[in-house]
Amino acid sequence: MYSLTLHYDSSTTAYMQDINTFTFATELLLRGVYTEQPNDNTLLFWSESDRTYAVLQYQGSAVLEQS
Repeated sequence: MYSLTLHYDSSTTAYMQDINTFTFATELLLRGVYTEQPNDNTLLFWSESDRTYAVLQYQGSAVLEQS
């Protein structure tokens, strides 16, 4: 699996991180990209191309880390 971690501003609570990450995952799902969310700021992808698509589509202010 391919992971994408969203590093939010330190003032963003874990609850808000979870909501923002889930919203992004839902937007990806509407475009046919399936993800899993193991914690409040990480998404897992089945393919590297799906993760790359997500990076290109992300419009938030968090810093993205691919691993």
